[in-house]
Amino acid sequence: MASTEDTSNFFQRTDYNEDYWTNYLAARPHYDQPFYQSIYDYHRSHGGLNQAAHDIATGPGQVAAELSGHFDHVIASDINATHLDVAAHRLSPLASSQKVTLLHSSAEAITDTHPPASADLVTAAECLPLMDASSAIDAFAKLLKPNGTLAIWFYGRPFFAESGYAGQCQPLLDSILDLSFSKIIKKTGPQAKAGWKRGTDRMASFLDDIELKSDVWQDVQRRKWNPDHPMPFYGPEACDFEVVPSSAVAIGETVVEKQDTGFWERSWDLAGVRRFVVANLPGFDQQERDEEVEAKYEELEKAMGGEGAVRKISWPVVLILASRR
Repeated sequence: MASTEDTSNFFQRTDYNEDYWTNYLAARPHYDQPFYQSIYDYHRSHGGLNQAAHDIATGPGQVAAELSGHFDHVIASDINATHLDVAAHRLSPLASSQKVTLLHSSAEAITDTHPPASADLVTAAECLPLMDASSAIDAFAKLLKPNGTLAIWFYGRPFFAESGYAGQCQPLLDSILDLSFSKIIKKTGPQAKAGWKRGTDRMASFLDDIELKSDVWQDVQRRKWNPDHPMPFYGPEACDFEVVPSSAVAIGETVVEKQDTGFWERSWDLAGVRRFVVANLPGFDQQERDEEVEAKYEELEKAMGGEGAVRKISWPVVLILASRR
């Protein structure tokens, strides 16, 4: 079950639920080899070594598993102990061979529990909106060796990629997500609300609000796919605060934008849509049935082409790469 305490760490599950994480991974995009290879190529171009990688907010550990094939040793850390239990189960052979080490730590305090200048690559996938970015980036800088690579990425709200269906289907999906998220966001306490506000602003900014100081980082690249689609998983209607995007993109940074509706493409029927919504946040699978949401699902199924119809889905994505001076 999801935590009910008033905390900015709202993406946490307090029970070990293997089914949730299986659905979570099945519902999410697959980080493909060309994507990972682009990170490895960037790392190599700056003379980065392949001794130690550190995967921040590892969750079920899928990124750590990938990195283990390219680095001598991988640290997989997470602020949530239950998430580490899931990673330990899924990474059991790698942990047993000491190829991967699990570490219980927040990103912001990672250098309190792990030596500075000890990592060649730091990855932070699908987690920066949950963090104090300034503190986390400072910690990553301390953790990395000179010429080490920081790779941050995030994908947002899925969109229907076929023009013949997007016009009808997307507003219905957006409405389902708004209704689902609003039940949680509008009922949270002040600490959780502050976390939602910070995360929503960051997603709306396409992570451009994350500052990478030029005296610490070099060759900062912000690569964006499908930036014309909204990044937040929900719209302003789900929030009881103003959403305020901002930018800390500095002169000299490289920003590349690409429209590619085939990027990380998935094919979903209505069950796939439901799986994504339910797995989007711990606790969604425990929400009571909502007749308004169910009516939207019925409309969406018709708009998708009827029972069993499968439609193509893509994502807005941002990848931030930076090399430690």
